[in-house]
Amino acid sequence: MRKVLELVHRGITWLVAAGFLAIFLIYVIQIVNRYLFGDTWLWAPDLARLLFVWMVFLGATALYHQKGHLAVEFLLHRMPARRRSLAELASELMSAGFFLLLAVKGWEIALRRMRVPFDTWDLPTGYAYAAAPVCAFIMLAVTLDRLFDRLRPPKPEEKP
Repeated sequence: MRKVLELVHRGITWLVAAGFLAIFLIYVIQIVNRYLFGDTWLWAPDLARLLFVWMVFLGATALYHQKGHLAVEFLLHRMPARRRSLAELASELMSAGFFLLLAVKGWEIALRRMRVPFDTWDLPTGYAYAAAPVCAFIMLAVTLDRLFDRLRPPKPEEKP
């Protein structure tokens, strides 16, 4: 499972970079069109908004996979090893519960928003809202992998 998650992480990283580049190009082209040709694409801000939402959620997912989110480790480092391990396990379990809730409820909201189009585009806003449950599902998979890794007995060569 870890290899699959690493592959997904690499793909997400590239998608975030491509999304950033796409948003940049959309706005550069929009500015050139407006000031040089007196024309504007009405759908461009909606597309940029859709890409931005996906970039935020995919970026958060990539950061979570790397354990790059802010964490209050001040107390953890002062705890004895056994308590620290239990606190980290509790944190992973709470994260799993949160991601499961976000995936389920986010999917419900995304389905409801499929009837509501963007302002200037005939694409449902549900596609933007789908970023939350999709990324929550990926983060849940990462969390479950970490939990299984934590609960798995260490291999003989890993013992201190």
